[in-house]
Amino acid sequence: ARGVALSNLDKVYWPDDGYTKGDLIAYYRKAARWMLPYLRDRPVVLTRYPDGIAGKSFYQKNSPEFLPSWIPTLPAWSEDAGREIRYATVPSEEALLYLVNLGTIPFHLWASSAPHLERPDWCILDLDPKGAPFAHVVELARALHELCEELGLPSYVKTSGSSGLHVLVPLGAALDYEQSRMLGELLAQLVVRRHPRIATITRQISARGGKVYVDYLQNRRGQLLAAPWCVRPLPGAPVSTPLRWQEVVPTLDIKRFTIDSVPARLRRNAADPMVAVLAEKADVAAALARLAETAAPVEATPARPSKGRPAAAAGKAPLAATRKRRRP
Repeated sequence: ARGVALSNLDKVYWPDDGYTKGDLIAYYRKAARWMLPYLRDRPVVLTRYPDGIAGKSFYQKNSPEFLPSWIPTLPAWSEDAGREIRYATVPSEEALLYLVNLGTIPFHLWASSAPHLERPDWCILDLDPKGAPFAHVVELARALHELCEELGLPSYVKTSGSSGLHVLVPLGAALDYEQSRMLGELLAQLVVRRHPRIATITRQISARGGKVYVDYLQNRRGQLLAAPWCVRPLPGAPVSTPLRWQEVVPTLDIKRFTIDSVPARLRRNAADPMVAVLAEKADVAAALARLAETAAPVEATPARPSKGRPAAAAGKAPLAATRKRRRP
């Protein structure tokens, strides 16, 4: 009943590199057991490239009507569309390969999973260089890790699969999306204050002045994360790869993580260095208490209520914190 009829395996998906659809499927077969913990019970958005990365592609939130019954879907209200969308989920290797056979290359995820779709499992800070030196991305990732350690917050890191790094703080569904966004903004403001020469929270690329953008806005409801271990539709077939913090050094070369090299990495390592982000829960209250003991307040900006959704409940305490005083 779950047989997956694979097709067009010789079709070239990466013309400059020679990788085929069969190579992509072979990679996902090897990576499946590592990817599935992140995919199960979570809304997944597909980007399908039926003719490879040089051809036309399309973004698919609403799952295809022809999906077999053994690929479950999750309903979630979309404010942009003004209707309920049924997102595909990926509970098994067969489901993963079925969706890849449809031409899916990357898998993008919500931060939350069923049954708590309004409460994310992580807070993300996306370090986006857009022309800034990658060495500055590494420096800021290390700075965020150090800041989180000061506050007693666990943190994990992966390559984006494109040009930057993603730093994730596990929340264990303890906060709602607005609180997660505010926590991300506080952490971003603090790291920018400590490293104003190389970091910015300015969204407009032309106004960044060659600095790394510390993006906390991906913590809003419905924003997506490139799944750990997923392939990106870029030259070289890069993979969004979880890292150990000791690997985040100035010599880090994220281009070496590809569908060719990552399977050997999976064979060598007994454990995924980031999978604990799904189970851990940061003690945000204790972290804010540590911040409150220092000077120079830093306040997160409350988001405007989304259209069609109520504002934050009266009496809900906003996240607020203060800057860590520099050591003499």
